[in-house]
Amino acid sequence: MTLDEVKSASNEDKTIQKAIEFAGNGRWHEIKSITDTDIDIAELQAYRNIRNELVVHSENILLRDHRIVMPYKLRKTAIHIAHEGHQGLTKTKAFIRSKIWFPGINDEVDSVIKDCAACQINTPARYMEPLHMSELPAHPWDNLSMDFCGPLPSGDYLFVIIDEYSRYPVVEIIRSLSAHTVIPTLDKVLSVFGIPSIIKSDNGAPFNSHAFKEFAQNMGFKHRKIMPLWPRANAQAEAFNKPLMKALKSAHIEGRSWKQEMFRFLRQYRATPHTSTAFTPHRLLFGREPSTKLPKVQRKNTQNSEITEKVRQNDEQSKAKMKNPADKRNHASKSELNLGDHILIRNERKGNKLTPTYNPESLTVTRKKGSMITATDGNKGITRNASVMKKTTVTPETCVTPQEEEEDEEEIAIDTGPSTSPNTPVNRPKRISKPPSYLQDYVRF
Repeated sequence: MTLDEVKSASNEDKTIQKAIEFAGNGRWHEIKSITDTDIDIAELQAYRNIRNELVVHSENILLRDHRIVMPYKLRKTAIHIAHEGHQGLTKTKAFIRSKIWFPGINDEVDSVIKDCAACQINTPARYMEPLHMSELPAHPWDNLSMDFCGPLPSGDYLFVIIDEYSRYPVVEIIRSLSAHTVIPTLDKVLSVFGIPSIIKSDNGAPFNSHAFKEFAQNMGFKHRKIMPLWPRANAQAEAFNKPLMKALKSAHIEGRSWKQEMFRFLRQYRATPHTSTAFTPHRLLFGREPSTKLPKVQRKNTQNSEITEKVRQNDEQSKAKMKNPADKRNHASKSELNLGDHILIRNERKGNKLTPTYNPESLTVTRKKGSMITATDGNKGITRNASVMKKTTVTPETCVTPQEEEEDEEEIAIDTGPSTSPNTPVNRPKRISKPPSYLQDYVRF
């Protein structure tokens, strides 16, 4: 944008021309008597409020101090120029306000950046959904959570099963994550502890198989799959995996058997009061305290009903203490997404440094259940937590799609040395010939 363009647009802008006139003669009180509909009275009043800062340039350009008062015709263009490079809202405003000014400049910049498709795709949303705390199951081994750890250096995986009432962990070592391996292992665990009402897992391959669905129906438990790419929905198993893997890493560093270290860890974990219930997982599941290496004095068992009530109180208090700070720390707020809204989904797996924060493909919300949102592009549906979704004004028609960059490849001449003469004999491997054995007694010529 050149100064001549600004001068030409200013001469065509009747509101700015009237402001230049009033800045010269000081007759701002005549604003109320203006009847020309092409003159914006509200904007002219804004100029009057800063009349002591207005200066008329020799080129008949209106200035506010040293900044050009941009005519209406060029304002959008000026904002787009200031937003080149897609700096954030604050930096874009700082840049443009150092060069130009016009009434309502902040709102105009907000509007342009809000509608910038590239910025919406690459700017992370700064809110999290409030935590949804699950209710404590009615009794032990009624609701289970499952997850995997691995692979370990040995090629093994850890199949982790957690009782959500007692927090009692069961860990099985398996060699494969296939349904043919997972199902018999889970069947063995259920044969020891009994069949629960609900088993919760992620959407991994073994749990999505037809074989596992048939196994659940045959055993009589309900298989509940958590939200895709949202590990927080399986918090019990995820929280247990962290200290478990820490113990195995410590054993690996110290050169000890990771399997023996895992067994030691499980003994200690099961015999330690849990932070949420204030009781040991072993006692809540089996009704007694386990024997450990430390001595103990036998005490009379408390009635199960009293324990259950105490556990429930402790569990509710612990979850309340966890929820409030977490929601405050994450600036949690209820999702404002509604059916029919256009949204972008955050890229959870980034291929490289230039991968955008959000997938450029705009989707439409078709279903909402609490914080679980289902959106579709017309062909396929995607279900995610609302925290990884972002409302957008980008529609499938205006969506920014990555373009392939074509690079012209130049032919490079490679010096291969002196060319081989066509008369040069070619060395080829020759077959070693031996005379027949019956000619050994003869002299050949």
